Amino acid sequence: MTAETAGVELPAGIDLHRSAAWQRAAAAFVVTLLLGFAIIAGFVIGYQRAFADRAVLGVSVGGVPIGGLDRTAAEATLRARLPSATDGVLVLRSPAGDIQVPFAGLDRSYDYAALLDAAFAVGHGADPATNLAQDVRALVRGDAVGVRLTYSRSALVAAIAQAAGIRSVAPTDASAALGPGGTFVLTSAASGSAIDQAAALAAADRVLVTPGNRAVVDLAALPTSPGVSTAAANAAIQAAEQMTAQPLTLTVAGQPTFSATIDAATLRTWIAFTTTGQGYGPVVGTAAAKAALLQLAPKVNRPPKDATYLLGDGKVVGVLASRDGSQLDVGASLAAIGRSLAAQPAGGPPPTVQLVMSSVAPALSTAQAKQTAPLMTMVGSWTTHFVPGISNYWGRNISIPAAKIDGYVVTPGAWFDFWKVVGVPTLAEGYGMGGAIIDGHTEETGAIAGGICSTSTTLFNAALRAGYEIGDRANHYYYISRYPVGLDATVALGTGWEQDMTWRNDTSYPVLIHAINGPGTVTFQLFSVDPGRTVTLSTPIIKNYTYATTKYVDVTTLKPGQTNQVEYASNGFDAWVTRTVTDASGAVIHEETFYSHYATVNGLIQVGVKELPLPSASAGPSAGATAAP
Repeated sequence: MTAETAGVELPAGIDLHRSAAWQRAAAAFVVTLLLGFAIIAGFVIGYQRAFADRAVLGVSVGGVPIGGLDRTAAEATLRARLPSATDGVLVLRSPAGDIQVPFAGLDRSYDYAALLDAAFAVGHGADPATNLAQDVRALVRGDAVGVRLTYSRSALVAAIAQAAGIRSVAPTDASAALGPGGTFVLTSAASGSAIDQAAALAAADRVLVTPGNRAVVDLAALPTSPGVSTAAANAAIQAAEQMTAQPLTLTVAGQPTFSATIDAATLRTWIAFTTTGQGYGPVVGTAAAKAALLQLAPKVNRPPKDATYLLGDGKVVGVLASRDGSQLDVGASLAAIGRSLAAQPAGGPPPTVQLVMSSVAPALSTAQAKQTAPLMTMVGSWTTHFVPGISNYWGRNISIPAAKIDGYVVTPGAWFDFWKVVGVPTLAEGYGMGGAIIDGHTEETGAIAGGICSTSTTLFNAALRAGYEIGDRANHYYYISRYPVGLDATVALGTGWEQDMTWRNDTSYPVLIHAINGPGTVTFQLFSVDPGRTVTLSTPIIKNYTYATTKYVDVTTLKPGQTNQVEYASNGFDAWVTRTVTDASGAVIHEETFYSHYATVNGLIQVGVKELPLPSASAGPSAGATAAP
């Protein structure tokens, strides 16, 4: 077989030797280029590695270069070289004057964390090409990071609110009032202005993040209207004039004898002006109006009557019914007067209004009394003997208060107060002048109702022995033998002071007080449902005993041989008596010791003589003066 070579015909002008040389040159260029890229890539990689935890060269923050610094060093440099963010003021500008708020008061500062994050983001991204571009730009022309400022928003809100309060002008409400001449006077309204705090806050938010030591915000004022216009106040005056054009008559339902007329001039003093749900207008309710109704209250109030018990043969045999009372409701009455006057037509007859009365229930109702009546027995009693005479107004100063107390019911939990039940004694009630201890000496007619202590002491002992809680109690200045030692209870009234006797019904059942006045005796009996209490009184402990003396003095004011006991001798001592009260189970309810200090009082007896002997030159006792123990 014969081999043949196929020939290739080249275009004219092509030199195979020259073409090969060109290819070799191109190959060399490519190799050189690739080598250059490799060198550059190596440089970039080395550069990135060198600044992996540092800011790339050319980066600055707020004009402070930090290239080549790690994050800690960069932050320290920024803190040292950036201008202070707290030096400067926020100026809140208004026509009435500027208010300056120091940046320090707003906690204005650089947001270093955000600044460093932005600075270190340059050349440290995920895209190598982008990193290279950022690195080159930073190297060639620098990469400046703007400052970021922070501040306390709550402090800013407070500062603007304070400025708004200073620069705002409150509107003035129109008002009406009674003038000195008895006519209603108008005060006109005036508009005000209020700072637009929302706009001020928005503006401050913008300027406070801008570098600089002075930030300015204009405070815009918005007009505010008064709550009560001049027209509304003027209409209120016209309504008040109509309400007080005629006198007012007050009545009470069920009390035909009561009527009170309030003249127009006085009625005007009852008018106040206020804003209600219906707007600004006149109402009845001034202090003068309330005081006037309170003065009427005693005339129209009807106290309730407690049920009480009927006694027969020493026991409860029946019940006297209770009765509801009524009392003036001042607030509701003023409201009723106001409604009536507001509805009064022009030219109509003078208005009449019924006062509003509220019901007052008795402390002891008929039903309650009937429930306990069959169970009531005598739970305590005491009797005091006395000699009727001038010192007790022949017994009437004892029997009158006892009669007032008779039938009184002390409801469960209530206190018995001697002076509240008896009242202030007067001559008109039948009391007379009687004995009183004045400056340590007995005055036979020294006080109205002298001797009344026999009443208080007797009731005290009855309550004491029934086991009730004892309140006020005081002994006499000196010991009086008709009373049990250490268990007397004096009462007295003075100007601005009183000595009372009180005790409390600390059981669940009412207590009926029954008083018995006899010749030279007063007795109190207490009836109630027996609570099962046991009362024990200790034998009095007597200490510091001192003997009194009796002195006889000759006088010519008595007939010869006639005597007059001016002061009775009374020995002095201290006494302690302990009471123990137990319930049915033996548990102690009350245990107290009553202490009494009795002063020593020497007796004095006047003896009538025809004439007094001449004074003796000796220093001994006066002639005729003797002493007895």
